[in-house]
Amino acid sequence: MEFSFLLPLVFLFGTIIGSFLNVIIDRADTKESPLKGGSYCPHCQKSLKWWELIPIFSFLFLKGKCSSCKHKLSWQYPLVETITGLLFMFIVMRFLRFSFINPYLWQNINLENILIILNFLFWFYWISVLIVISVYDFKKYLILNDVLIPGIIITFTWRILLGFLIQKNSLNILPYFFRYLGDKSFLFGYHSYFSSLFLGIAFFCGLISLLAWLTQEKAMGWGDAILAFFLGSILGWPESLIALIIGFLIGGFVSVVLIAFKKKTMKSYLPFAPFLSFGALTVLFFGDIIIKMYLSLIL
Repeated sequence: MEFSFLLPLVFLFGTIIGSFLNVIIDRADTKESPLKGGSYCPHCQKSLKWWELIPIFSFLFLKGKCSSCKHKLSWQYPLVETITGLLFMFIVMRFLRFSFINPYLWQNINLENILIILNFLFWFYWISVLIVISVYDFKKYLILNDVLIPGIIITFTWRILLGFLIQKNSLNILPYFFRYLGDKSFLFGYHSYFSSLFLGIAFFCGLISLLAWLTQEKAMGWGDAILAFFLGSILGWPESLIALIIGFLIGGFVSVVLIAFKKKTMKSYLPFAPFLSFGALTVLFFGDIIIKMYLSLIL
């Protein structure tokens, strides 16, 4: 399949997943299973027909209103669907940017290629978890542990299993998938797979935990520390350091803007999960580009 035809399909797939993520977010408080029962209007409880469930299109066609009660629907629905579709496209583009990856690697079945494909699919899962966590924190100022804790268990187990398989089978290509800063990672020292994993978790989770403890959860919460454990498991070291710096910078900038426009005060709480997630995704997609740009400025 040509690359130009692949991206629209991935975007479409992402919007469908985004629609499901909206269901998870909406049903988190009601404790309803997102896997059981059809979708319904959150205001009049009317069951939605198939043509009301088409991602993005249905919201625009209905002009953002329920077809039955005419109550305005949240812009969360098309935004989450669109963002998920775009991020899924970025994952594919990031994957194909690896110069040493054969686009048709699935035609050559061996252990390393299978693990590469599985790890690539994990990126879709990580994106989905971060979207749910970020949107819920933005709305409720809470970390959705029902989604995050299973995400930590699954991701940490995968990373440990992957590490043992890499060592046992002397795999050479797969470790590069966790070097999101590209070949410039050596600037922070050389680290093995496991040392990078545990250093990333210890730094990310440790620093956020320290801030939560020192500020008595006024600046950071313990939920943010749990999220940091998840992100550290994905990124490792030194990628977790760059992600944290980006998250703090973006969070600080947004805080200043909101205070300047009197939307927030110095004592207001700002949900930080979206900024931590943004920092992690920025490193995931553009870490190598950021480091190259930084070096070009100082050298």
